[in-house]
Parts: sequence; C-alpha cells; structure tokens
Amino acid sequence: MVAYKASAVAGFLKSPQANCRAALVYGPDAGLVAERAAALAQIFAKRGKGETEIVRLDDRDLAEDPARLEVEVNTVPMFAAQSVVRVAAGPRLDVQSLKALLATGFANPLIVEAGNLRPDSGLRKLFEGHKSAAALPCYSDERSLASLIDAELGEAGLSIDRDARDYLMTRLGADQALSRSEVVKLALYVQGEGRISHDDIEAIVGDAAETALENFVYATSGGDAKAALSELQRLASAGTDKQAALAALGRHFTQLHRIASAASTGDSLEQSVKSLRPRLHFKREPVFLSHCKRWGAARLAHALPLIQEATRRARRSPDLEGAFAERLVLTLTSRV
Repeated sequence: MVAYKASAVAGFLKSPQANCRAALVYGPDAGLVAERAAALAQIFAKRGKGETEIVRLDDRDLAEDPARLEVEVNTVPMFAAQSVVRVAAGPRLDVQSLKALLATGFANPLIVEAGNLRPDSGLRKLFEGHKSAAALPCYSDERSLASLIDAELGEAGLSIDRDARDYLMTRLGADQALSRSEVVKLALYVQGEGRISHDDIEAIVGDAAETALENFVYATSGGDAKAALSELQRLASAGTDKQAALAALGRHFTQLHRIASAASTGDSLEQSVKSLRPRLHFKREPVFLSHCKRWGAARLAHALPLIQEATRRARRSPDLEGAFAERLVLTLTSRV
C-alpha cells in the first residue's frame, strides 16, 4: 500500500482498495479519527457475507489478555458472519506482534485508531509498507470544517451567509466530532426558519474547548477513564494544554467537595448546589449531584491533594504534563 496524504483519505473511504484488510487511522483530531474509523468499519462490514459484529478493544483489554487482539481477529463470532475489530493504540499494542499478525493473515478486518504519529513511528511504517493495509492520516483544516458546516446545514434545509459561517467557524474547535455535534445542535435550534443568523450562533453554539473541558472533568468524577482520556486527547487536539485541564479538574473537585461538605453538616445537596456561582447548567446539575453522593466529602478531601500534586509536577516538568494528567485520571477514576 502507498502512504496516503490527508487530502486523499476521503477518496479512499469512498472507494477503498479491495485487498485492504487492515487500516491505521491516526492524527491529532480525535473526533475525525473516530468518525473515519467508524466509516471504515461500515465499509468492511458491507464486504462480509451476512451480519457483522463490531469489537472494540483498548489497553485495558490487552492488559488483561495480551493475546486478545490475535484471538478476536481470528475468531468467527457466534451470532454473526464476521467481526470488524477496532483497537485503540496504546502502550500495550506491540508493533512487532502486530507485524507478525499482519504477515500471517487473519479472518476479520482490523482497524487501529491512534493519535498523532511521527513519520518514523513504527506503527505508521508497518501500515504504510504492508500490501494489504492502509495508513490514513486525519488532519482537519478550514476547508474540511467549512464542508462539514455546509453538509450538515444543507441536509437540514438551512442556509448561512459567509460572514455568519466565518463566525461559526471561530466558535468551533479542532475536533471534528465535537464540531459536528455543535452544528447539528444549531440546525435543530433554527429548524423551520430557513437561515442561520449571527444571533442564532451566539445563542446556541458554545465554545468547543469549554465543552470538552466540562466533558473531561465530569467523565473523571464519574469514573469513566476511557471517556476522560478521550476528552483529554480532544483538548490537546484543540490546543488546550494539559495544565489547563488539570486546573479545570481542580476547580470541579473543589466544587464537589464544597457541596458534599455542606450536605454532611445537614444542608441538602439540592439546596447547597444552588449556591454555586456561576450556576451549573440545568443538564449538568443532576450529574453533579450524583457524583457528590458517589464520592462523599471524605473521599473528595483525599482527592484534592492528588490533583494539586499532579498540577505542581506538570508546572515543574511541562514535557511530562501529559503523563502526569493521564496518571491522575486513572487514579481518580479507579476510586469512584
């Protein structure tokens, strides 16, 4: 296979090579990687004779069973004709083992999803050089974002002028999945009016980085390590550094502790949460209260020093801030 350029990936997805049985989908835009991996999974599924099962694997699965990937790509599922295996690249995805797997062949199509990879990455070299594999880089730019806006609004029967579209693009982030969800939300808000205005955008489209920060802190306090790490990657893709994410996490857990502590003195959680400034969004409030109850004041008090220490270390060693942030997320989510 050849090494595809980012501009050629959309064309590949419309008409992939018939002998392609494995693909590496990678890049800094986590949302775009996920969207294209899902599209490729559907392409592989349509090639199969009968129903297809989608199998998702990540580092936790490979930690529990190092041979899990080999088993899944070679096992015919009980209730389907084939599987399509999607695995998130991580430290436990061994390139040499993957090379041996590609060399021997396997029954089910394989999709590896990764973040930004250097040209000399072993994973990239493996997929770029294999005859039945493809390496698909995912980089969003202004043209792809404009196309996304036009496609979603066109499908909803809505129009937008150049000035309004330019303003909308400034409100969207570098993550394509988040941007798409914001455009869909906008289309629902304006449904029936025919045209998108500057005021419509101002009213309904939130700052993508702020949305990702909220998603990150709530996934962490909710104990969802996979979602929290995914949001952390999205923040990095949008240009938000890990220290900003750690600061947001500290604020969130401080608020949780404040409300949980007030409740432990006799005040109700529902009344205490109304004292927060700024007020929580009404959709976030039930989740916030649920996390307060699950953690409790005592465990939240023990979590705060962990966040403070990770933040301090990230400031002292910026090159390692990603490792400190990810370790903190895994520590906190394991305690819920």
